[in-house]
Amino acid sequence: MPISEKAQRAWKAGTAVITAWTAWYGLFHIDYGPHEHVFSDLQRWYRRKIDDMLGINLDAARQIENSKQQQASGLQQSEDEKR
Repeated sequence: MPISEKAQRAWKAGTAVITAWTAWYGLFHIDYGPHEHVFSDLQRWYRRKIDDMLGINLDAARQIENSKQQQASGLQQSEDEKR
């Protein structure tokens, strides 16, 4: 029994969506290891765009992390001096 035209269209649409999602995921999200690979530049560009869209500023985050570490080391030193 052949598949109806409506079912064939649905099957083709579903296949197209799954194929597009697989390509997008493979291109932008799969971690291929620490070495440079063919998708490295595209993945960095994509991650920068997502960070910009979400309002994430990596330089500001690094500065905040550094200041937290400095404060923690300063507290550690002051506690050591009290002893």
